[in-house]
Parts: sequence; structure tokens; C-alpha cells
Amino acid sequence: MDFLLLFNSFPQPLKISGVCFLNMKILVFTSRYTATRDIINEDFGRQVRLFERLRDLGHEIDFFCVDYKKMENKNLYLHKMRIFIRPFKHLKFFNLLSDLRKVIKNDNYDLLIATSDPLWGVIGYFMSKKYKIPFVYDIQDNYLVYKSYKLPFFGLFERHVVKNSDLVMCAGNILTQNAMKIRKKKTITIPNGVDTKLFRPLDKISSRKKLKLPSDKKIISYIGSLQKIQGVDILIKAYEDLRDEIKNLNLLLVGNIGTASKESFDFDKKGLIYLGSLSQKNVSFAINASDLMVIPYPKNKFTEVMFSPYKIMEFMACDKPLVITDAGEMYRHIDDKKMIAKAGNIEDLKEKIRYALKLKKVNSRKTAMKFDWKNIASRLDKAIRELKQ
Repeated sequence: MDFLLLFNSFPQPLKISGVCFLNMKILVFTSRYTATRDIINEDFGRQVRLFERLRDLGHEIDFFCVDYKKMENKNLYLHKMRIFIRPFKHLKFFNLLSDLRKVIKNDNYDLLIATSDPLWGVIGYFMSKKYKIPFVYDIQDNYLVYKSYKLPFFGLFERHVVKNSDLVMCAGNILTQNAMKIRKKKTITIPNGVDTKLFRPLDKISSRKKLKLPSDKKIISYIGSLQKIQGVDILIKAYEDLRDEIKNLNLLLVGNIGTASKESFDFDKKGLIYLGSLSQKNVSFAINASDLMVIPYPKNKFTEVMFSPYKIMEFMACDKPLVITDAGEMYRHIDDKKMIAKAGNIEDLKEKIRYALKLKKVNSRKTAMKFDWKNIASRLDKAIRELKQ
């Protein structure tokens, strides 16, 4: 009996069509900060949620997190995953390479996955070649707009990585199609997902009490990074116009203000409520406290590849009416086309908000359930196991 308990505690092989595959030891090479959030301290984002679920499928997951803000150097655990946090400064670039080499040499990794920044993709790829480890490159944004691309000849290196990685996974179909133009090896779409246990329909009045929001107002909300590149200024202008015609209308904004281009917004407006950045639990309350969610993205290099940003599936998982623009691929998830506004068009956005505020009920959770992180991780699990065949 004791022997059986001990045996069952070890990683077990997966059998597919009579062939046996052992679970893998995987190193995830990532930034500590994505979407203006600390993925470790805030237990947030694609990297943590996706690989936490991959660990649940039997793999052993370690993180090598690059810290260019707090400059911390420490090891810890998160959801039974080892986290190596290492500082990064441009003048000490080779120190980072040395730290990464030490982690790789000390453990016998079966797979190296680089994500969150194309610079980690390039470094990770050449490290994988040096230590003969299969390499997966995660393209989660249009990396052409990242600061890394300002480095001399960086585009040539990154193109080489895209072309030659053992597997490329992309956060959207457009990104996948772009990668496939220069690749012959396998390329798959691994979209962002949602925690459907956390993001679920809750009572609106109770949710408002949790966040001390007014109980007698109509609340339209935007939750996410507050940047003009994401159309927050357009939403504020649309709200100011609608406030004069729709009684008791409030606008709720939640999120960090973007720092990349020194963003500034005037929140001192009648009926505008700014709560700053919230924990994921309180984000769920904010969504459920709202009458309508809005994603006002204009069309630009950042939004043109958007397929399933965190917010869209979180909103839909809570069964909230959602007005969205036709930027990127996001609108494809919306069945009611009257909820899709022309990107950058304030008048059309206002029209769609008026329509959506009259809706009594929506049923979008069914769509969001397909994007539960468990389902997304299962898709990635299948792809990385095929690398070992």
C-alpha cells in the first residue's frame, strides 16, 4: 500500500494511441511584469494561469522571471511552481545570461518556453541550442511595437527565432497566420483564457456594496490598462455626451494608467469613478457591479492582432452585456452585431451603448467557458507532447 502511494505521487506517463509519453520538466522564461501588472505578487496573467493548469496535467514547471523594476533576486514558490526572480539592467546584461545559464545547468529541463517579450525569445532560443533543449516561442502580442525592436538588427534575430523554433504558439489567429508565412514547423493558436470559477455571475447590488459603488446608478465600465492606444479617451468623451441624455449614468474605470507614453487622463468629471488597480477577486465584483462593459479599442498596431485579451472573456464569463469595437478579432466572439461599434467612431460607440443599456439579459458565459484556462492548457499540453514523438 505504501509503495502504491509513493508510486502515484510521481509524474505519470500519458498514453496516446498506445504510445507512452512521460511528463516534462519545463522552464518558462518571462518578464515579471506584463500588462502593467506583477504576475508573481499579484498572481496574475497568461503566464501564471496557463502554466499553473499545465502543471495540473502532470508537468513540472519552473519560472525564470526577469525583474527590471524592483530588481529583486530571490527564489520562491507559487502554486507549487518554482520561481527564480532575477534583476535586469541593460548595463548588466551578461549577469542575466549568467543567471539563466546557472538555472538551466542545475536542472535537466525537457523544454524551454520563452514568453512576454521578444528579447526573451531570442535569448531563450540560443540558450536552448547551447543546451540542446527543445524550444517553444510564445508570441502574445504584436512584438514589432516592443522596445526590443529598437535594438540594432534585432528584427533579423527574432525572425530567425520565429522561423526555427520547435513550436511557436500565438495568442491570436492573426499572429499565427503571420508566423506561418515564414515557418514550416508547427504553429498553433493558444489564446488567453479565463478562470470561470472566479469570473462568474454574481448579484449586482451585493457586488456594488463590496466596492462601495452607488446602488441607484446605471454604471458602464472599462477594466484594463488605461491608455489612449486602447481608446480610453474615446470612451470618456462618449460617456460625457451620454451623461447629458441618460439619467444617473456613471462611468467606472479600473486599472493602472499606462506609463509607456506618459499617459494622463482627467478623472475629475461628474459621475466618473476611478478605482485604480484591483485584485482579480475585486475585478470580478467590479464587472458584476456594472450594467454594461465597454472595450473601446481603436485600430492600431497594438489592437489589430487582438483575439482574446483577458478582459473580454472575463466580461463574458460574468454574463454582462458588452459593447466592443471591430478592432482586431475580438468582435468575432460577439453574436449580437448591434453591440459591435466602428473603431474610433465616437458616435457609433454611443449608439451601441444606448442599445446595450436597454438589454435585460445576455448569455455569453457559454462562449467564455470554451476559453477556460483548463481547456487552453489541454491544447498546449497536446502540442508539446507531440514534440517528443
